[in-house]
Amino acid sequence: MSNAIKDPSKQSSWQMFDRIAKTYDPVNRLLSFGLDIKWRKRVNSLLPQKKNLKLLDLATGTADQVLLLCRINTNIEQAIGMDLSEGMLEKGRIKVKEQGFSKRIELRNGDAVNLPLEDESFDAITMSFGIRNVPNVPKAMEEMVRVLSPGGKSLILEFSMPKNPIVRFGHLFYLRYILPLVGGIISGDFKAYKYLNTSIEAFPDGSDFCTLLSNAGFSSVKHYPVTFGIATIYEASK
Repeated sequence: MSNAIKDPSKQSSWQMFDRIAKTYDPVNRLLSFGLDIKWRKRVNSLLPQKKNLKLLDLATGTADQVLLLCRINTNIEQAIGMDLSEGMLEKGRIKVKEQGFSKRIELRNGDAVNLPLEDESFDAITMSFGIRNVPNVPKAMEEMVRVLSPGGKSLILEFSMPKNPIVRFGHLFYLRYILPLVGGIISGDFKAYKYLNTSIEAFPDGSDFCTLLSNAGFSSVKHYPVTFGIATIYEASK
C-alpha cells in the first residue's frame, strides 16, 4: 500500500493548516491563478439534482467550497463543513457570518477518518484539496459511503499530475520551485508549502484513485481532469 494512502505522519497535518490559516485564502488564489474557483463551480454542476439537499463538505478549511456551493445552488437546504484545523474553521465562521449563510451552513471540528455523523444522513459529500492530507484514505472513503444516503454522491476535487509530458514538466517545476517559494514568502511558513508540493506529487490520481473509491464501496466512479490535468474531479455514487 502506498505511503500516500495510509500515512501516520499526516495524523497531525491539521496543525500545519492552523499555522497558515491567516494567509491561506489569498495564497491559494494566487498560486492557483484563480482557477480553483472555476473548478469549484464545476463541482456544483455534478451535485445531485434534487431539492432540500443535505451537503457535507469535508476538509472544509476556510469554507470556500461550501460557501460557493450554497451561494449558487438554492437546492442546498443545509450544509455542514468539517475540518480538524480550528484556525481554518475560525476564518471560515467569520466568512459564513459576513456572507449571511449562518442559517444554512454550520462549521464543525471533525475527522474525515472517523466522522461523528449518523449513517445515510447526507445526499452529497464534497472535499476539495483535502483527501491527500488524510492519514488513512481508504478509511475516509468508507466513512463517506457510510454517511451518504442511497443514491448519494461524493465529489472530490484534488490536484493531480498532467499526462502530457511537456505540461507535466512545467507543472513539476512550478510545484517544486515556484509554489514553495511564493507560498513561503507570503505565509512565512516555507515548510508548509514544501509539504503541499510533495504531497501532490506522491498522491495517486486518475484511474488509480478511482480504484480506491470503488474498493471503498462506491458503485459508480468517474473522473474529470481539469486544466490540462493539474487537478481532477472525482464523482463517486453510492
